[in-house]
Parts: sequence; structure tokens; C-alpha cells
Amino acid sequence: VGVAGWLLLGGEISRSPESIRSIAVLPLENLSGDPEQEYFVGGMHEALISSLARIGAELRVISRTSAVQIDRKGKTIPEIAAQLGVEGVIEGSAMREGDQARVTVQLIDARSDSHLWAQSYDRKFSSALALTSEISRSVAGQIRLVLSPEGEQRLAAARPVNPRALDLYLRGVQHLNRITEPDVRRAIQFFEASLEADSSFARAYA
Repeated sequence: VGVAGWLLLGGEISRSPESIRSIAVLPLENLSGDPEQEYFVGGMHEALISSLARIGAELRVISRTSAVQIDRKGKTIPEIAAQLGVEGVIEGSAMREGDQARVTVQLIDARSDSHLWAQSYDRKFSSALALTSEISRSVAGQIRLVLSPEGEQRLAAARPVNPRALDLYLRGVQHLNRITEPDVRRAIQFFEASLEADSSFARAYA
């Protein structure tokens, strides 16, 4: 209860960092409980995986496909990690309320089933993608990973994005991840609409 209260107030907890060189980000929990927010939660999950992967070869990050397909029911974190072949696991939650976003993450050493670090972040929705770079830097510090200059550059904080462009982009990502022809076509429509809202939004182009 004390830890939960501390996190809700924006606090941070951590233990002595351990050397971890492989990690999986489990699907984030939709803290709002609103099914309409799944596109945002899923988009943040993918963005966090992509951000961690940009750290470089020093850290092996399990793909989103493998992370979402794992059956977590009745399994402990060490069992899940063993199935995915990783030393560390990140789990957490996300929610959006208007122009505000909250993401809570915790880093677990699966070898000992111990919590190494946890943090709750509150940011403007327009800065949600930049937040994933901030989280990745914190994770790198906790696992004693010294970022190379190239890694630092890859994790350079993204600029705030037009909120409508970001919303449309995340909806497009949700459809793209379903990997069906109708959904891919729908995703393209969302990405094109995102670019209409912000023609400089590189992720929508990508």
C-alpha cells in the first residue's frame, strides 16, 4: 500500500541495479478500464519496445509479437522470462485523460523475481512518445548499461506532437498490428490523416 501511494504521487523506488542484457516489455495494463483507450495503451507499449530497441546491440529486446502472444495466466515472472529467454521484464500500465497521459512502469530481475525499479510518469499527451525515450534512459541506468554516443542520439527526446496527429497515429498503429488486409488499409488512412494534422510527423510517414 505504501509503495502504491508513493507511485501515485509520482515517486520512484529502486534497488541496487543489476546487469541485465535481455529484456521483455509485457503488454501494458489499461488503467482507465475503458476499452476505447486500448489504442493508446497498445501504442505506448509498442513505442516503449521500439525506444528500448534503439539503445543498440548492448540490449536485446523481445519483439512486440512475442510479448503479446505469451500466455501469462497462472505464470510467475521467472516462468514468463524463461519462456521468452530474457533476464529482465518490464510491466506497467498506461492511461489517458484528455490532454494528460500517465504511464507507470516497473523493472523486474526475472532471475531473482525482485523489483529493481519503479516509476510513475505524468505528461502532456502531446509528449507521450518523448516519454518512452525518458523511460528507456532510466532503464539503461538501472541495468548498468552505459549508452554509446550513438545510443544517446537514438534516444534523443522526440518533440511534442500535435495531439490530433498523435491520436490518429496511435489508432493507425492499433490497426496495423492486427495484420489483416482491411486493418492495414485502415491504418494507412489513419496515418494519412495524421499527416494532414501535422505534415512534419516523421513516425506517420514511416
